[in-house]
Parts: sequence; C-alpha cells; structure tokens
Amino acid sequence: MIPVATAARTRALDAAVIEGLGVPGRQLMELAGHGAAEQIHHRWPHATVAVLCGPGNNGGDGFVIARWLHLWGHRVRLWAPRGATTADARANLDLAARLGLEPQGLEHVLDGAQVGVDALLGTGQQDAPRGFALDGLRALGRLPVRVAIDIPTGVHADTGQVLGTAPPTFDLTIPLGRLKAGLLCPPALQLAGEIALVDIGLNLGRLHDPALATPLAWLLEAADVAAWLPVEDGAAAKWHRGHVAVRAGGGAAVLAAHGAMRAPVGLVTLLAPRADWPALHGLWPEIILAEPNSLDPARHDALVLGPGLGPDAGDEVERLWRDFENPILADADALAVLAERQLSPPPERIRAITPHVAEAGRMLGRSAWQVDADRFAALADLAPFGTALLKGPRTLIGAPGAPWVNPTGSVALATAGSGDVLSGLAGGYLARGLPAAQALALAAWRHGRAGERMGVGGTASELLRALPEAWPERG
Repeated sequence: MIPVATAARTRALDAAVIEGLGVPGRQLMELAGHGAAEQIHHRWPHATVAVLCGPGNNGGDGFVIARWLHLWGHRVRLWAPRGATTADARANLDLAARLGLEPQGLEHVLDGAQVGVDALLGTGQQDAPRGFALDGLRALGRLPVRVAIDIPTGVHADTGQVLGTAPPTFDLTIPLGRLKAGLLCPPALQLAGEIALVDIGLNLGRLHDPALATPLAWLLEAADVAAWLPVEDGAAAKWHRGHVAVRAGGGAAVLAAHGAMRAPVGLVTLLAPRADWPALHGLWPEIILAEPNSLDPARHDALVLGPGLGPDAGDEVERLWRDFENPILADADALAVLAERQLSPPPERIRAITPHVAEAGRMLGRSAWQVDADRFAALADLAPFGTALLKGPRTLIGAPGAPWVNPTGSVALATAGSGDVLSGLAGGYLARGLPAAQALALAAWRHGRAGERMGVGGTASELLRALPEAWPERG
C-alpha cells in the first residue's frame, strides 16, 4: 500500500526529518528536485523546458529540476518573478545562476518551450491563484506539455477542489515525499494527468514521532488485493464456496446475482416473489430462484439487499438489517431506507454499504456536491451506517485504521447496472468469509479492472463478461 497524506501531515513529516533527525532541508530538496527531473527527462529526453518558480520551497524544487535538466543536455529557461524567500530555495537559485540559468522574462522563457513545469505554489494553497501565480498558470496553458510539482497550482492539496478558475490540465503531476489526498479526488484527479511519486525519505519521520506513521489513507496496490483472494480448496463442494442471497428486483436483481457468481461463489439465490420471476430477463440458469421468505441464515452466508427493490420495501429492509445474522451488503433502494430511518448496524453484525455520492449525500443530509467536495470526510461520516464503499473515481473504502483508495476503474463504469454488478460481487466476497473492508476493496479492484478492459461504450452485461479476466497479480 502507498501512504496518502494531507499537506499538513506531509509538512509534519518534513519537519520531523529536518528538525527532529537533523537531515538538512536542502538535502531533501535535492532529492525531490533530482527525482522530479528524472521523471521529466525520462518522458521528454530532448525537450526545451520552461520552469516557472514561486518564491518558496516549491520554487526551490523547481530550481533543482532546472539545474539537473540543464546538466542532462536540455535547453532550460527559468522564470522566477519573486526570486527566492527561503534559505534552501535561495541556495539553489544561486547554484542555477552559476550554471547560466538566470531567471528571465516570461515571454522569453515560453518562446520555443515544449514542456512547462509548474513549481509556483505547492501544497500550501488555500485561495485562488493571483498575481505572479495566476500569470504563470495562464502561461502554462499555452505550452504543449505541462508538468506540476507536488500539486497543480490552483488545486487544494487535501480535497482536490479547484481554487478559483480551473487550471489547465496537466500531463504529469509529481508529488514529493507523499501522495497528496487531493490528487485522488475529482476534479484534481482529472486535471493532474499521470501521477509519479518521488520518494524523498519522509518515512524516517516516524523515528522522531511514531504517530506520523499513520497516513490519512492507503492507496491499494495489486499485491495487497491479491493477498485477500479466497484460497480455493480443490476438495471443496459448492456449498463450501459461499452461498449469496440477493433480495432485489428487476434487471438490477439479475445483474447483482450475476455479479455474485463472478466472485466466484458456489451458490446464488435470487429472492423475489414468484409473480416477478417471468420479468427477470436474462437470468442465468445457475441462479436459484426462491420466494423472499426463503431467506435462511443457516444456508445463506451473506445477503445483498436493495438493488431494484422499489420504494415500498422500507419495513422489510429495516427488519432484515436488524435481524439477519449474517453479513449484509446494502445498496440502492436499501440505502434510501437507511437514510430515511437512520439505521445503524446491530451490535456484532457485519453490515456494508456501497453508496454513490448522491446516495451518500442523502444519508448524510448534504448535497452530492458537498460529498464530492471532501470525499474523505464523507467516508468517515458514513461509518455509523456500516463499513462503507464510496463509489466514484478512485473509490474509497472505510478500512480499520485508515481508509483505502482503489486505483482501478474508468469512465466506462458510469453506465446503468454497473453498481448492481459491484454490489453482487462484494456480497460474494462477504459470503466467502472476507472481512467487510477486504470484501469491498477486492470487489472494487476487480470491478474497476474489468471496466478498464471493457472500454467506453460497454454495458453492465459486458462488464460481467470482463470480470473473469480481471484478477490482481500477486507481488
């Protein structure tokens, strides 16, 4: 897992390494600038580069980047209208000047540049860019390739929200020391382009203060998720591989039941009134059909509750949520009931929820926009309802200790029925006995990877067909 941090936590780690352990700040700046320069040189080895620098340490990183790119043969020009105001930045500006990299006027710096580097403000931004920062940001928009150092100018490092006018999109963002939380949230996720983390040794900070070892969140890697895959016993019978009950309706019920089969599990029972069975078009013959009163905790290892169930199922949802002994995965119409009645999980019962931002907003009494404005805070606030998976670009999972961020997925998943497949898949992993957070994370990872394979324009049915090939590789 890759640690994800707020700007404040990154600064605390930086201070712990420099002040607590005595590592010179200029050494960390050198590591940061050299690592970022390597990322740029690797991708654009012959480019003319314009490096736009602010007066603080983000600008200091830019001076180091300019120096290394110059030493590697790039034609480099510097723009630093405010000079340098920190000791480390001044030292690196002086060193760059000794190589002939004197700051120049903005138009001259832009002339002929193929790559623009945004080293203007960094992670301390709280307000809309203005003055030199706004001038620099507009200038970057005129260049064919743009690279941001740590965080794009005009973006909040913790929430990913745009500060003022939307900045241009970047081809590459290079976070330094820690992956910043805002880069995993829209709209920054779409603005930042490719993300390449540069490690500068901030893990040392935990030697000074062990509390700094706990991040805001963890970005999942394939090896993490692969470790949670259920171990298959070659001698197991189907009833040993999990039995999922799906209490749902219509096409959503069909997709959720099929998603559960893809976990894979041994058995799936779709619970629906007999009168509704003829309308369950496309249901695989492998799915068992039964009346809703057939739910049995002695037989059914987990329950997927809610997709397509309709608005009149409130009492049934509340009863099942309260009384069913085994894990429940609530989605769609069941979430509406949880929101209306503010239902918390019964003691010692496993309950998981998979809302999108609008559903989460209803559960929390806020708008979808407010949920998206601080997704990590919204995820934390959903915890009273159960273990939460907050859907969206870079799905969040409420794991013990610190939440997990799923790295897979694509816009292809923004299609009708995709969430029903996810709920069934997660229910399948609950039935296989995984803890709730692991079941949600494994389902989200495979669901996202299948979406990537399916491509834009695919349907939920095609997503189901892509799932058998969407497996994480073990490290």
